[in-house]
Parts: sequence; structure tokens; C-alpha cells
Amino acid sequence: IGLVLLAAGIIAALGAGGARGRVAALVILVGAAAGLAAVPEERADPASGLLAIAQSSYAEIRVVEKNGLRHLLIDGGMHAVVEPETWRSWHPYNAALDVLKPLHPEPGDLLLVGLGGGCLAKRFTTHGWSVQAVEIDPVVGRIAEEFFGLTDADAERFYEDGRRFLERAERRWDVIILDAFGSSSIPFHLVTAEAFGLARERLNPGGILALNMEARGWDDPLVASLAASLRLHFASVWALPTSEPPDQLGNVILLASAGPLEFDEYTALPRPRDHLGEEHSHFWAVELTHAWDNRFEPDAAGALLLTDDRNPVDLWSESINLQARAVLHRYFDDQGGGW
Repeated sequence: IGLVLLAAGIIAALGAGGARGRVAALVILVGAAAGLAAVPEERADPASGLLAIAQSSYAEIRVVEKNGLRHLLIDGGMHAVVEPETWRSWHPYNAALDVLKPLHPEPGDLLLVGLGGGCLAKRFTTHGWSVQAVEIDPVVGRIAEEFFGLTDADAERFYEDGRRFLERAERRWDVIILDAFGSSSIPFHLVTAEAFGLARERLNPGGILALNMEARGWDDPLVASLAASLRLHFASVWALPTSEPPDQLGNVILLASAGPLEFDEYTALPRPRDHLGEEHSHFWAVELTHAWDNRFEPDAAGALLLTDDRNPVDLWSESINLQARAVLHRYFDDQGGGW
């Protein structure tokens, strides 16, 4: 588009004729060259912690290391935090999603809509699940392989839009996780009543739909609207928060099922006090039990139902995104705040 505009300007200038037209065309060319030269090309700088930076058709993707952890940033949103030696995740919402294992005690078939760094795929595959992942951006898959240890054994991968994949799918899964959110905006077509109805059609009897989102507290209006839209198709809808206190920015997991969402938590969940000797196991137990112990049914009274014809989540997500970026800058501040 830029080249077409430049060409149009030059043609118009030359069409004016005479010395003035030629001078105008030359000014356009020189200005364009100066503009291109003034834009620095950002490159990876491992010494500062920036391991990779890539521009795809969908997003800017960065891999940053800080304090011994590797971070995947997609359009400035934090999508993975792992130990590069073990690939263990330190993202609280990954721990909260482990509640799906006692809710479905026998390893089953899992569909991930949104791949990220592949942390969830690795976790569930390690526990015997069969994992398929659909990701719209092939560059995300390449980065996950190169910097986050993702292998073909971790998930069968498909690169296309998640909703289109569900429309074409001829099979069902025991669990579907929608994890395509958390960057500059929420893909509105994945969070409508119609999309949730499609997801239910792709679940086996007793199956569970899990949705990961970022919100400004447990009672964010976005949580209520998503829950109200889910209840059109699912009898049980629970919210599992990860932030503390309840009015703080953080991830919220929404679980939806046609049947009850329950298990014997006293035997199925880890007890944090039993894991005091290992930092990561303790972190995992704390985050998982916190999310489940604080589960609640969102108050959806009066909440806007999200449909294909009316869905303002991309606008609502702007304020969430603004707050998330402020947190991100504080987190990386001692490295210059430029990530």
C-alpha cells in the first residue's frame, strides 16, 4: 500500500509537468528514502535478554529471558513463562488449568485453540493425554519449537483459524481449551454464543470447555458476559480466578460443562504444605488450590449476551490491555522497560 501511494504521488507530480513537477517527484523519493533510513531495524540481543523478535502476518513475537525464566510475548501480552532447562511453566493460569485432570480423571482427548509456547500441550501430553492444537500463526509454532522445546510428540498441530477448524472438524474431544486471548485484543468470533454452541457440539458427552482470559478483577463485566453467553449452552459455568486481591488484574479461567463440575478436592488436589521442599511444586499447588477454592458462579444478571451480531469484547479489552502493559513495563523495568 505504501509503494502504491508513493507511486501515485510521483505520477501526480510528474503529471503536473515542468521543473516543478520533477522537483516534487524528487522530494517524494528523497523523503521516502529518509523515512526508511530513520526507522531502525530491531534485532535480537541475547546479551540483554532479547533472544528473538519476529514479525508475522498476525503479531509481533518476542522471546525474552529475565531472572532465569524465558518469556513469550505476543503483541506485548505474556503467553508463556518457563524454565528453559526443564520447560516447566511458571504462569499461574497454567497451574489453574490443571484442575481439568481431576475433573476428567482418565486421560482423554484435548483440543487446544491457541498454542502459545506449547506449555499446556507439553503438560497434558506428559500426563497421558492425546493433544491436538490449532494455531492461526505458523510463526508462533516455529518460535515454540525453537525456544520453548515444543516437539511433534507434544501435539498434533493445525495452522488455521480456531473457529473455522471447529466448523470443519468431524470428531469430538473430551476437553477443549480456548487459549487464544491475552494480547492486544480478544478475537471476538471465538467468544460468541454461536461459537460456544459450536464448541459444545465438538465435545464428547460429559466434556468440558475451558476458556482462559485476562480481566481486571474477578467481577470484570467481561467475565459476566462470557459466563452469560456460555450458559446458553452449558448447565454448569464456573470462574476460577488467579489474581489476588479480587480487584486486581489477572487471569480468570471459565469452565463450562453440560453436567456438574465437581470432584473430591480433598484427595485430588495437591496440598501446598506437602510441597514446601520444592519451589515449583509448591507454586503449582498454591496456584491450583487457590483457583479452585475461590471458584464462583459469575453473576450474569443483566450481562450483555455476546453474539456474532453484537460483540464489543475488542473494545472492552482495550482497558484490560492498557493495565496489562503497565504491569509488563514494571516487570521488565530493570532491563530498560523497552520490551
